[in-house]
Amino acid sequence: MNTFTGIGSYKGEVFTDSGLRFMQVDLPKVGNKGNDIPIYVVPNKAAGETFDAFAPGARLLLNGRLYPSRQDYKMYFVPNAPLQVVTTNLTLNKVTLAGGFVNPEFVDNLGLLKFTLMCSAPAQVLLNHTWDDSLSFRMESWGDDAKRIQMLGHKGRQMVLEGILRYSTWQTADGQQRGGYSVRTRAGLYQFFGKKKTETTASTTPIDIKLPEGTNLTKRSMNEIPKKESTVVNTSDKDPLPF
Repeated sequence: MNTFTGIGSYKGEVFTDSGLRFMQVDLPKVGNKGNDIPIYVVPNKAAGETFDAFAPGARLLLNGRLYPSRQDYKMYFVPNAPLQVVTTNLTLNKVTLAGGFVNPEFVDNLGLLKFTLMCSAPAQVLLNHTWDDSLSFRMESWGDDAKRIQMLGHKGRQMVLEGILRYSTWQTADGQQRGGYSVRTRAGLYQFFGKKKTETTASTTPIDIKLPEGTNLTKRSMNEIPKKESTVVNTSDKDPLPF
């Protein structure tokens, strides 16, 4: 599962080197850190004519799926409903994901857990995404939620969660500007499925049983091996009950 609902400001059209056209919509940043969140809307039948109906600056309500790209590292968005204009100052940024838990990294001094959630999504020809491909979402969780997710999660375990889409930028050593997306889990809004840990198998160390020389071990002879009888000791000062 992979759904996104958000409200952002339409910035205008953008084109790839191959001539593909997308709409850039920026969501406001969450909290004091981070940056406004650029996402790139893919034209499709669900969006319909609303794809060309807005002027830059319009605030739009988005409903659909997220597709993080491993090629240009942008976050693409595929609508599953027509785009709508929002006239109020309402803010909305809600991501719901379900997939496999992998690559946990706990930063102890910050109380931060970083991990990856591998999700499936329908094929998208424009994004070179097929049904066999997985979407990789960078996740972060803080505080008690980070400790609990680290305790419950193991490689491949399925989980569902609700979070907030974020975007951060930084400068590399050679002076280039880089940016990356992440989803921050909302407090308590996550659930794991399946076994907590891979169960270890019981010990199979053989038991050394000494048999008389020349014994032919069969099912019948196994039943004839004398068993040590247990003795019940009455530790009470009183006589045992007659029944």
